[in-house]
Amino acid sequence: MENLQLTWLGAAGFKVDTGEGATLLINPYLSRPALAYPFLPIQLADLAPVDEIFLTDGRFDHALDTPALARQTGAIIHAVEPVCQRLMGQGVSAHNLENVIPHTLKRVGSLSWQAFSSRTNQPGSLPAVRQLIRNLQMPAHLGDLVRAWPPSEEVAYAFKIDGLSIVHFSSANWSQAQVDNLRPDLALLPVEHNPDTSTAAARLAARLQPRVVIPHHWDNYFPPLSELSDLSKFEATLHTLAPQVRVYKPVIGRSFDPINLLY
Repeated sequence: MENLQLTWLGAAGFKVDTGEGATLLINPYLSRPALAYPFLPIQLADLAPVDEIFLTDGRFDHALDTPALARQTGAIIHAVEPVCQRLMGQGVSAHNLENVIPHTLKRVGSLSWQAFSSRTNQPGSLPAVRQLIRNLQMPAHLGDLVRAWPPSEEVAYAFKIDGLSIVHFSSANWSQAQVDNLRPDLALLPVEHNPDTSTAAARLAARLQPRVVIPHHWDNYFPPLSELSDLSKFEATLHTLAPQVRVYKPVIGRSFDPINLLY
């Protein structure tokens, strides 16, 4: 039996290799432009085999590469119904799609997960959309990309993997009531530069009270729609709100053993 391994894929993406040999992908977006930073040393062809793909929403920086990965791996894709419909329009077979039903516990072997819906996250508040609206000089091809992958209802996921509880959020605007029953070992939380989500992410971490926070989405994954984020503000705010919660800054494309972070 192998050790559980996590790999940050940039943006909100993670690869999870379980101790039982299953491979999961969360928001696997790898089609980064040449100016993206830091460099991601993983290509689409490297992601095989894959058993399950989990999408938190339908934005391009989460779902763009999912049709190619479905064809390459035959993985089961978990997403809300509008995103499943869009993926079918991109050629993904209905047999590879499973509509996410929030608050329904699902199991495959010893792996279990549950999705949580946040209807307070309105499409206009999503970073790429707000950036596009602000920048009237945005090149047409970027506007086409955002329109082709519009926002959808967002879900977060709570996993139980190899005895470890892990939650993944792709936005930070969740209330105490929405996360009240979650006390994860690890929390994968977004920290972006524009708009600055440092304080919101730190507040979410304080609500969740995980043992370790792993920040994501702080890379410059698609300039000019993104910018590199300095994590120092997030770390300082979190230290004030929840000094017992530790932060692990992942290296893009490099696997790590999350169990080692807890001790």
